[in-house]
Amino acid sequence: MNNFFDPDRWQEVWLTITRNKRRSFFTAFGVFWGIFMLVIMLSSGNGISNGIFAQVQDIPLNSCFFWTNKTTEPYMGFRKGRWWSLNEGDLEAIKAQVRDLDIIAPIMSGGSSNVVHKDKTGRYRVKGVPGNYTQILPQVIYYGRFINEMDVREGRKVCVLGKKVYDELFMRGQNPVGEYLKVGGITYRIIGVSDQTATGVNINGRDGEGIQVPYTVIQRLYNSGDDIHMFIVTTKKGVSIVDKEDYLKSVIKGRHSISPSDDYAIQCLDIEKLAKRYNLMLLGINLLIWVVGIGTLLAGAIGVSNIVMITVRERTKEIGVRRALGAKPASIMSQIMSESLILTLIAGFLGLASGVLIMDIVNKFIPNDSNGFFMNPHIDFQTALISSAIIIVCGLLSGILPAWRALQIKAIDAIREE
Repeated sequence: MNNFFDPDRWQEVWLTITRNKRRSFFTAFGVFWGIFMLVIMLSSGNGISNGIFAQVQDIPLNSCFFWTNKTTEPYMGFRKGRWWSLNEGDLEAIKAQVRDLDIIAPIMSGGSSNVVHKDKTGRYRVKGVPGNYTQILPQVIYYGRFINEMDVREGRKVCVLGKKVYDELFMRGQNPVGEYLKVGGITYRIIGVSDQTATGVNINGRDGEGIQVPYTVIQRLYNSGDDIHMFIVTTKKGVSIVDKEDYLKSVIKGRHSISPSDDYAIQCLDIEKLAKRYNLMLLGINLLIWVVGIGTLLAGAIGVSNIVMITVRERTKEIGVRRALGAKPASIMSQIMSESLILTLIAGFLGLASGVLIMDIVNKFIPNDSNGFFMNPHIDFQTALISSAIIIVCGLLSGILPAWRALQIKAIDAIREE
């Protein structure tokens, strides 16, 4: 464009825009609102994404939780509706028959029990866990340690309190390690206080709200033999758990005479599949946000184009005279497009800045922890650049039709206008 950096040129553009302030304001507001809503929606989408993945951020994606349910099909002489249990023999069979597995962790549910410590009591859920439990569900250790393999192997009556249990039974700052409490009438020695870092997967309740003991202790107390209520399995690095899921089920079904087609009898929660579903859902949300946001922005740009078209009609005499005095088509075209571009840029970048500011204020009032499904709403730098590019493109597009209309004006039109 000729004389692009000429101050007189831009002063003329600005005078044209401010000639009718009310009309320019309402025209620009359409662009402002479009980019503002795009930023708000994209930031909110990121907040939802951050909140969802914070629920499972510390759980290995290549992990799967298995538990039993009653059968729904008759098989090998057994009626449907039969209840059955997993056992440690299943875990040994899985280790022997399924390749590329890394961790196998059995879980026992002890139900809810009355817990007594001196003059304080409460009712909490009790869970039996193995020594490798923290490799799958990492813990924040506040005092002492977590249960280890020696505790499990020897069936020690030790326990780890959840953070909430500790807060309700002990004074703040008091170290409970080494003290004793009664859980369902059985005395346990406290070896630690912890809470799980991932809140999105709760096995028999949140760890921070219950009590963990060695799973072998639960087996003995309930005379369960080698039965287990659930187990968690992870694969080696680089191996998808999805590829192993069906085979794992078939091994277990074969050991318990369950129909191969009875999918209800053994239930599982595949973290990898769960993460993929979350990703697809969030992809759909982001796609919808972009479609709605860009659609709103284009509507604003069309408004700018219409207003600039009206301005061109009002300036028919001026443009005709300039054409008669030898103004080149490129000069006329650049003048009109500059007006639409400036109007769009001002409104667009104000909308972008306002959206970022609003979401920053909202973020200050949201606790950035993993207890909610909305965390740290923001728009990243790459998205901001894309939004800026969209603003510029919309500004240029909104000026094309008015500029073309201006080029059709002839000197004779100025005489007729006179």
